[in-house]
Parts: sequence; structure tokens; C-alpha cells
Amino acid sequence: MAFLFIGELAADTGFNTQQQSGDLESQVINIFAENCALAGCHAGTPPMMNLKLTEDEFLQRTVNQPSIENPKMLRIKPGEPDSSYLIQKIMGAEGIIGQKMPFGRDPLSSAQIATIIEWIKQMKAADVANLEAPSPDPVLPFNAWKVVNIPTARMVDRGNYLFLISHRFFPKLDTGYDTFFGLDGSGIIFLNLGYAFTNNLFVNLGRSNAADNVQLDVKYGLKQQYPGDKFPVAAAIQTSVNWQSEKIPGLDRMRSEAFKYSFQAILSSQLHENVGLTVSPGILLNQDSETDGEDALITIGVGGRAHVWKSISLIGEWVPIISGYTPTATFGEINRFDTWGGGIELSVGAHAFQIIVTNSAGLTTDQYMRGGGLDLGEGDFRLGFNIFRPLQF
Repeated sequence: MAFLFIGELAADTGFNTQQQSGDLESQVINIFAENCALAGCHAGTPPMMNLKLTEDEFLQRTVNQPSIENPKMLRIKPGEPDSSYLIQKIMGAEGIIGQKMPFGRDPLSSAQIATIIEWIKQMKAADVANLEAPSPDPVLPFNAWKVVNIPTARMVDRGNYLFLISHRFFPKLDTGYDTFFGLDGSGIIFLNLGYAFTNNLFVNLGRSNAADNVQLDVKYGLKQQYPGDKFPVAAAIQTSVNWQSEKIPGLDRMRSEAFKYSFQAILSSQLHENVGLTVSPGILLNQDSETDGEDALITIGVGGRAHVWKSISLIGEWVPIISGYTPTATFGEINRFDTWGGGIELSVGAHAFQIIVTNSAGLTTDQYMRGGGLDLGEGDFRLGFNIFRPLQF
């Protein structure tokens, strides 16, 4: 029935079959770029179903390429729109796997679908016989840019923004129904917006309401992990400057003690298709704004991710302090233990959402490196979440 509709659609729209194929190709690329790539589903690393519909890779990823959902069909088969799985997906034909494209957006118009159909009809196998193979996407040991707090080696694609909101409910989970297990209580919030100047250079600015902490990060990607790598590791470095901008009577906001500096090296690896590991040694200078001459704080963050089902993974991290511990407080809570956190992660396309439990109230780099205030041995921890949202404008 869908195949009959394809013919009817082309006829009903009065499509000009003499239109130049080059012009059609440009229109088709724009249709998918605006409706699928800019939405973030079929762009970035990794795109959904390994289907990148950006202008630079559209042809290589679609023409004569088997569908991951239905490997018996090609995404686009030259000259045969009724045998092209991409046509079935945008029309919502019976028998497709998953949702109609574009996912979560308005359906394509009849005119747009007719343009795509006509372009495929006019396409000749000889014209696309010499297309280059699509470039491989990096392997992602982690879907998100943080495990919980510690950074991963994942980078943001050039020209894209990354919005992150982190939230921790301050009351402990065992406060029970009186605080609705912590959800009714006060919260610590960390808002971030960053921009990727290149595929390897990302700059981020954020602010937390804990001590009005303003954080500037610069992250540089050294290496991504690819299938078949001799050294299956992704590597990056990140340096952060934190300004404790909270107004304290009698003290200058811009005093040198209010600024903290940290450096982290990041090594991530996909050990198995469903398992990722990261190690992030770090050093923090001027950890306590109330103490003079304290030693540098040295930590080694360790994190992991295990994919369990569809888009759901389990995540966890531990940030042991190796040397330089100085008693400090975050949001009025004394940091007595190494920071830890874990939870469930849901990833859709390039976006990630995490529901977590942790012992730390701190969200900025200088805060979580100093430790957490809740004792796991006593069953104390708090709830929180992270939301990562890549943006294109």
C-alpha cells in the first residue's frame, strides 16, 4: 500500500520530473539537515542508528548503505524509492522498526516527501558508484560528558553548544516522607553552557549556588578511540578555574583566596561493547579559601558505565583523595569522605539524562574533589540528576 502511495504522492504534488538532479539533491540534503540533523538525533557522535544526516556526510551514510534496523534493505537504493528504507521511515509505512521519522517532530510535508522520492527515482547507480565509504565514528566509552561528576574524554562536535544542568537534593534520602525522601528540601544547582571551537577544543562556563561558585573549564581532546585501535583509549585534559564569588562581610569578592585552580587528565576506554572505564587523576590548588598555605589536593577519579538495556546504562564513580586532604565544607556540610556517586543513565541520540545517588553536595570541580559529607557505611546519601543537551543554532 505504501508503494502505491509513493506513486500517487509524486503525481498529486505535480512534481516537475525535469528538475535538475543536482538541485533536487541540494533540496533533499537541506530537508534532512533541518528536520533530522539540527534536531540532534542524526548528527554528532554518535548519531542515532549510525545515520548521520548532515550535509557533509549525507550521501555516504545513506546511498547503498544497509539499514541497521532492517539490514535486508538499503537506506537509499538508487532509482527505487519503494525499496529504500528511508522512504518507509519518513512515511511511517507498515512494518518499519521503531518510530516514524523525524522522531519527535512534525512529519515531513507531502511536497518534501515528493522531492525525496523524485530525487531517488532520478538517481542512477553509476552516478553514486564511487562514493567514498563513510568515515568511522569514534567509539564512546561513555554517552555523557561526565560519569557523575568527573569528566569523560567525550568531546563536543565543532560549532555545537552543550547545556548541562546538575542538581542535588540536599536532604538525605533517609529523612523519609517528611522531606519526601529529600525532594522537598533545598537543592544545589549547577548551570553550564559550553561551546566547541573545534572538535578538540571545548570551553565551558558554569555557576553553582553553593558559595556562588563560578567555574570556567577548558577541555582539550588528545585522542579519540576508534574501532580496531592499536591503543583503544580516548584521552583528554581539562583545566578549571573556580571563583567563590559569594559575598562575605569584610572580605573582597576578588581576593586571591577566592580563586581555585585544578587540572585533570582523562583516560577513557571501551573495554567491551557494553562496558566503559575512565580514570582521571587530578590536582587542586588553594582548596580552602579559609586556610593559608595548605598542600595541593591530589585525587584519582575512577568511573565506569555498563549498558544494560536499550538506551539505559548503569554508571558509577569514586574519587579517592591521595594526598593533601584539608577539612572543608560544602553548603555547610563538612567533607569527611571521598566523593562517590552512581545511578541510571538514559541516552537518546546525543542527549543524556542521569538519575543518581551520591554522598557529595559539591558539583563544581573544586567542590567534589574535596570530598563528600555523607557516610555510606551508615546508609547516608542524597538524590540528584544531570541533564546533558547538545545544541545547534
